[in-house]
Amino acid sequence: MLEGQVGKDSFGQGQLPIEALLAQFPGQLLGAFIAGGMLADSPYRHELEADVEPFRAILLGLFFMFGTGQVSAAKQRLNNAADAAAYSAAVWRARVLNFHAYANRAIVAQEVAVAQAVTLTSWAKYFERFTDNAGVLATAWPPAGPVLSAAASVASTARDLTERTASDEIEARAAPGIGYKSLLQRSQEALQLAADTFGLGAVANEVARANDPGFFAFALGDSGAFNRFTRRYASDDDRRRLQGVVSDSLDPFVKGPRRDDLRLLLLPSSCFGTTTSFSRWFRYWRKRGGTEMSPDLERWQAVDTASIHDYRRSGWFFSSCRQREWLPVGWGSAEATDGAPLNAVLGNPGRTWDNGAATWLAAASMPGHGYIGFGRYSGIERVRELDYAALADQRFPVTQVVVLARSEGGDVRTANAMNVGTGRLRLFERFAGNRLWAMAVGEVYFRRPPGAPDRIEYASLYNPYWQARLAEPTIAQRAAAVAYVH
Repeated sequence: MLEGQVGKDSFGQGQLPIEALLAQFPGQLLGAFIAGGMLADSPYRHELEADVEPFRAILLGLFFMFGTGQVSAAKQRLNNAADAAAYSAAVWRARVLNFHAYANRAIVAQEVAVAQAVTLTSWAKYFERFTDNAGVLATAWPPAGPVLSAAASVASTARDLTERTASDEIEARAAPGIGYKSLLQRSQEALQLAADTFGLGAVANEVARANDPGFFAFALGDSGAFNRFTRRYASDDDRRRLQGVVSDSLDPFVKGPRRDDLRLLLLPSSCFGTTTSFSRWFRYWRKRGGTEMSPDLERWQAVDTASIHDYRRSGWFFSSCRQREWLPVGWGSAEATDGAPLNAVLGNPGRTWDNGAATWLAAASMPGHGYIGFGRYSGIERVRELDYAALADQRFPVTQVVVLARSEGGDVRTANAMNVGTGRLRLFERFAGNRLWAMAVGEVYFRRPPGAPDRIEYASLYNPYWQARLAEPTIAQRAAAVAYVH
């Protein structure tokens, strides 16, 4: 029996030996009881200290184990929060890259729609001109006059409706600054900033604080690594990559060539009977047409022509017969640009220059009928794409975000923080900067999703296959984190 007893002012009526009192408490409360007794401001304080002196090492061990457990639990909670923050930040960056891919594909779709609008306008103008000319040619056969006149009226109405609709389409999709293409490109740049270090830090901190309001997280700077991961198209060579994707996406009618050759057996050529080549005894109907992007990537042009070609002798009897354009019968053209109409055909879309005279006539009709949309085309956009020249792995690149999370050391309920154990029973507890720290790394990578066709696909910003995962920190990342903490 210990000599010291607890007075009634502390535990109520009566006095009990310490051994008997301790026997009434569960074993897990032994340390708390003794500590409370030592902290109690009573005349028995020093006597109690002397009584428990033989147990000092055991009590210190208990306090140490308690504190270590509390710190370990707090550190694990902080590690989990850091992992969640890093993964969430990586998911956000992956979603931004996937948005770039969706935006690029949408911009390609807008370009295809503009090319279709220009093509249909050219075709409608060609058909209107063809029916008008056919009506003039048919004056030699009066029964055909009413039919061709009605066809010409329908063609004129169709041309007007097509031009109006195409103008609105081009204006909405491709007008500089306000069209769908421009808005998508600007959205890319805005989200690109949100996926950089500052934006990811905001995401990480929000996730960390959702785990515990006392946590704080941020993204460690990457010295511009993510800015070098992607880049905005700048040169015309870059834009031609997008133009190549657009060209591959055009349907056969738009892409062309829109061509047809028909032998006119009722129209003998000038070489009829004068050559051994039977194919040159008759005149030919030649339809030519196509749609192309101008070399400066600033305008779409579509041209459609039709002419009757003759074979004419170039010398004496049975000498060679050469093909020549005899009569243009239909022509039409259209373009979308942000500049003035050129009144000229750039390139040779669909080999339209096979009908040279008809092509010149088509060029003269290029301005159209004054619909504003055809003069509101912004050209091939400067979209976002991977900066392949700066990537360590051009086929399967990754981008990482390093997240540091911290909590205040004073928030950890150790023995010292709870004022359990004073004097000779007090432990010295120190944290770096009086804080707990945790580090996690999120990684963004490119991979086809489960269920997709089993084939290898290299990374790009044209398919939304960017995903996120946690990664092991590198030595350099650990060193950077340690340097920041200290």
